[in-house]
Amino acid sequence: MAAKKTFNLDNFEYRLRESVGGRGEGTLLFEKRPSGSIEAYYLYKLAGKETKIKIGQYKKTRTGHGYTLAECRERARELARLRRDCGGDLKSYLESQEAEREQQQIEEQQRQEMEARKGSFAELIESYVKDQEQQGRETAHQTRLGLERNVIKAYPKIAAKKARDVTPDDIVTILAAIHNRGSETESVRVRALLHACFSFGIKGDYDPTRTTEKRFYIQYNPVAATKRNNSAMKAGQRVLSHDEINQLWRNVGDTRRVGFVMACFLRFMLATGGQRPKQLLQATWDDYDFVRNCVTLIDKKGKAGTTKIHVVPLSQRALSILEEVKAVSAGYPWPFCSGATGRKASNKGQLLPITIDSVKKAFIRYNEWLSEQAAAEGKPEHKNFTARDIRRTVKNILIDAGVNREQRNLLQSHGQTGVDVKHYDRHEHLPEKRESIRRYDALLGKIINGEETKLVDLEEYRQRHSNQ
Repeated sequence: MAAKKTFNLDNFEYRLRESVGGRGEGTLLFEKRPSGSIEAYYLYKLAGKETKIKIGQYKKTRTGHGYTLAECRERARELARLRRDCGGDLKSYLESQEAEREQQQIEEQQRQEMEARKGSFAELIESYVKDQEQQGRETAHQTRLGLERNVIKAYPKIAAKKARDVTPDDIVTILAAIHNRGSETESVRVRALLHACFSFGIKGDYDPTRTTEKRFYIQYNPVAATKRNNSAMKAGQRVLSHDEINQLWRNVGDTRRVGFVMACFLRFMLATGGQRPKQLLQATWDDYDFVRNCVTLIDKKGKAGTTKIHVVPLSQRALSILEEVKAVSAGYPWPFCSGATGRKASNKGQLLPITIDSVKKAFIRYNEWLSEQAAAEGKPEHKNFTARDIRRTVKNILIDAGVNREQRNLLQSHGQTGVDVKHYDRHEHLPEKRESIRRYDALLGKIINGEETKLVDLEEYRQRHSNQ
């Protein structure tokens, strides 16, 4: 007690000491700085050498910064106890503890940074759609809209999850909602898109061509564990009868709100052997060779998105349609262009060819006209058809015309994949395609004219059309 009565921190020159406890327990040391501030230390001896551990600044006033005398004493006693527990070398022990804390902080920071780099489900969708856009996929915009509507906006909590944490239950929740509102086909389509998203994420983390900060660390595809609704994806079976083809060819131009160029295009789809409408629409006048009488189409069909060149021979019937549209579109880059400009932000004010959406609307309007005609005449209800049904119908006509499977696939650009396609001469199979289109056109002409549709004699046909 006597020692503490003489312990005066208000009046000492340089150093002041106070024993922490018993012998060998160490000392509480105060050192005064030239500025007048006082620093507190715990001082002990190890192997005859004094070592001090800083406690902190002494709090000289009630409102000052630092530790009170009582707090300094308590901290010194804690350090003395810790010294006993660690075996005596307190400074080395504290340094190792500090190094361990720093390492833990570094690891925690790295963990947090890695966690921040892990992309969310929504970011996975965005990354996938952007990749589709960069590849020039025509369906990229529809993919974006479908996933935004059915996933991001419908289930924001699931979309906010890290992509690697999305479970099959989450996927089922999304798909069940679409199925339950009666959109079975869309449910299957969204499932396919989500499966593609996760496959993209799994491979994308290890794609050296990708330069994105986000990684997904996906271990498995959660969509693969869900059951596919195969019954909703039955292949289309609609095939137009010869009378329906005849009627389409003759009457589509008289349909309300189906313009002249559009009517020519719908006929052109038939005349060119049921080519994919998007490819025909995007072909410019420069893609037409009026010396060889053919058109070069760019085919990006297929999962790999491989760009293929597809050359289609043109019959006299197809060439006549092109002559008709020249009166309207000769000054435009594309034959099938109405002069309309884009309305979306991405193409606002730009001249565009007829869009596939416009083609869909034309079929809707023609189907509506047919339904009205059937109702007015008391005939059975009309069964609608689409551009896809035209392509399937053409395939049936090709079969009826005696064109074999290999030649049909060549003409409609089926099954051309692999390395060989990348290097093949675009005109390599043109003679075979000409043979197919001649057989097809002969039978199509009979259908359009309402004649008896028996298989044509090829030699007779060649003699009649040798000047083409």
